Amino acid sequence: MNSETSGASRIWRWFSLLAFAALALYVAARLGVFALTGEIAAPSGDIRLPNTFASVDHPFHVARAETLWRELASGRVLRWVGQHQGGYPVEFYPLGAAWLEVLIRAVSLGNLSAQGAHTLAVAAVFLLPGAAFAALAKLDGWPAGVGLLALSLHVSLPGGWYHGGYTELVQWGLVTNVTGSVAALLALPALVGFLRAGEKWLGALAAIFAAWAVYANPRSIVGLAALALGAWAAVATMRFADAAADESRGSSLTALRRLTLVTSISMLLAAPLLTALIRFGGFYQFVRYSGYEDWADYATASVSAVSWPVFALGLVGLAFGFSSRHRVATRAAAASLIAYAIFTAAIAFAPWVSLLAPQLEPTRLMPLQRYLVVYFAAVAICAALERLSSLVPLAPTWAARAGAVALALAVLVIQTRPLPGPAPDPASTVIPPVSLYPVDMSAQPQQFDLELAVRAADEAAAPGTAILVLGSALSWHQQLWAPMWTSRPLFYDNWLWYWQPDHAGTPGYRFGAGHHYPDPEATIDRAYLERHGIGGVVVTGAAREAAARSPLLEPLAAGLYDAYKVLDPVTTVTFADANAALLAVRNQSIDAVAESPGAPVVARVNWHPRWTVRADEQPVPPIRLGSGYLAARPQRAARTAEFRYAVEPLDWAARGLALVGVVGLVWMVWPRQRPDRSGARWYARRSDRGGGSTGYA
Repeated sequence: MNSETSGASRIWRWFSLLAFAALALYVAARLGVFALTGEIAAPSGDIRLPNTFASVDHPFHVARAETLWRELASGRVLRWVGQHQGGYPVEFYPLGAAWLEVLIRAVSLGNLSAQGAHTLAVAAVFLLPGAAFAALAKLDGWPAGVGLLALSLHVSLPGGWYHGGYTELVQWGLVTNVTGSVAALLALPALVGFLRAGEKWLGALAAIFAAWAVYANPRSIVGLAALALGAWAAVATMRFADAAADESRGSSLTALRRLTLVTSISMLLAAPLLTALIRFGGFYQFVRYSGYEDWADYATASVSAVSWPVFALGLVGLAFGFSSRHRVATRAAAASLIAYAIFTAAIAFAPWVSLLAPQLEPTRLMPLQRYLVVYFAAVAICAALERLSSLVPLAPTWAARAGAVALALAVLVIQTRPLPGPAPDPASTVIPPVSLYPVDMSAQPQQFDLELAVRAADEAAAPGTAILVLGSALSWHQQLWAPMWTSRPLFYDNWLWYWQPDHAGTPGYRFGAGHHYPDPEATIDRAYLERHGIGGVVVTGAAREAAARSPLLEPLAAGLYDAYKVLDPVTTVTFADANAALLAVRNQSIDAVAESPGAPVVARVNWHPRWTVRADEQPVPPIRLGSGYLAARPQRAARTAEFRYAVEPLDWAARGLALVGVVGLVWMVWPRQRPDRSGARWYARRSDRGGGSTGYA
């Protein structure tokens, strides 16, 4: 490569980096990264509130990250989320995405609010596919325009509810599903590099991304399996450009050993989660909201996720990927996409496969498929630009690259332009025509009013009781912001997600119909309030009138949300018919002292096998009540009770396995001898011949 060509390559490399940075800054600005607070008018004057996404599921995720932050600040690892509708074990809704928010908040030295960290985390997850696209392109010597164009298509095509684009992540707030898919995608280029060249730091990186994908959402295991199969198949079947190359290093057996190493370490890192799911997965029940009716439905969803033109281009790029025998990363992505489509179809349509994962909705697998299709569409477009450039006499060598960058920016501007009229409705199944459209944000008067009401109920409610939050004035699940302002147990009329069918709700509640009360006014009832230990009520909407006329409630504050104190409440823990005089309710422990000794002892917390009970310092077998709650029957009336969410021997063993995984990571990256760079030399030889820098053949 002559100095002139080398200089031009450096210029284009820096230009591409600037284009990537400009695109990322533009998207970040549109997502509100530079507006983490907002000013509202309040009765006491203008105030500033934390500002983040408030539509659909976002409140749930912000509150979970805040709960994790508080537990870590108290020196505890969060294993049981006790505030949400009686509580749930974290393995049933893992914290991989919440850990990202906590990490961002820690890097800010705690200066960021939970809401600000959430905004940055969502923006990062939205843009991170670009890093995977760029890495895949670099591995095979594609110009940077491939990665840039793929990222532009990704952020510019909003997709639908379950497609992994802007609509799913930002409008619907399905953060864990998208985070798991993105983490799996990031593992692919690292895995290909390790399998091909044996660079151990790449293997360690692949294991970290794979473990993160599992912790973000266990359904990511399906995608990881497809990516592992695709990477191995590509490396095992590739042809070497240099006959003198050490083919044994790229043999199927060597690649299989390396794949086994990465898989083992990633599964060891995820052992605490996987072990718990294997042990207790039978207790987990999930309401399946969606699925594919038939093959045509799946095909339609595949097209809708990216649009007809991009899907067609993706098929062209997929065929090109299979024909590129020397471009191992492209070939790995192609094999992975085919394997993933087969896995998705098997889960959707093969009864014996779906029985192995009865809780898995196949529609939730679409994001990873979308990312791979988008990447192949970019490959096809850039290859076409290169071919057109070669047909034009006297065309400069940089024409195809310039065309790719220009097209990426044009797609971004056109597909993210503001449109007149109201913002798209989350309830609509119509895919919006553009991306980056407005969504509900949290710096709103409704949010400030909810905070005031929750704080009022928290201050006035009897110690050791829960708070019931009814109705939403902002988006669908505004109730779920309540953990930001109280540490009490919380109950809702629409709580988004639940894991067992035993909840004793209102007369109209049915587990299979979804996690909401169709008759929220029926919660303002003596039996319901006592059953769940409610001491305060915050209400707006349909149940407001019932609360206002109820003799069971004492008004505290009025506004968009009204706050009430429950008269003569029942505490979270009771001894026979007596309340607890002293009660400390935390996520993983409850300590109660009775007003008068009694038995049985009932804790209004969801039963789980890990809960242990001691009454008057003596161990007592825990009992699962028909309501799903936890109880114990000591032999004589008890004055004290201790409930502990225990770390069992198998939990300690799983933690030990995770520690072994960490040791494995250290072993992989610890310098011992000169790394195996046969693969790097192979790519360098291709680059020297020009085949790895501009060629598309």
